Amino acid sequence: MSKEKGFTLVELICTIAIIGILLTIAIPNIIDAVDKWVLETTAREIVEDIRWTQYLAITKGITHNFDLNISDRTYRIRSAAVFEPTIKTVKFNAAISNISSTFKNHGSYKRLSFATTGNPSQTGSIILKTKKDRELTITVAVGTGRVTIKP
Repeated sequence: MSKEKGFTLVELICTIAIIGILLTIAIPNIIDAVDKWVLETTAREIVEDIRWTQYLAITKGITHNFDLNISDRTYRIRSAAVFEPTIKTVKFNAAISNISSTFKNHGSYKRLSFATTGNPSQTGSIILKTKKDRELTITVAVGTGRVTIKP
């Protein structure tokens, strides 16, 4: 017998089969975790951007708007001053399958405005859903502008 080191074909096939079985069991859990992570990350980003819109209104002394465009699957932050450019535009992740909001329509946008005092123009919510039917609701309180995320 020779003393060559290596694996036999049977050992390699068995190893590949075991890895395949383990992946078959693990992939649904991984996909589920990614779906949950995308939803939570998107919701947190929206909350931070709504808070930033409020901060900009207070510090710059100009009303600022958080505009949600459901048909384009985007939102933007901008000053209410007509000559000011859009500060930030964000496109939603493809894993977010459904977006809805109770904010009032302003053209093609659902608009949340913050006055220079930091008070929001209205109360309302944004509901995000994934393809796996996970759902989170972002709510803005009317008096304070406090933003929360609820399952």
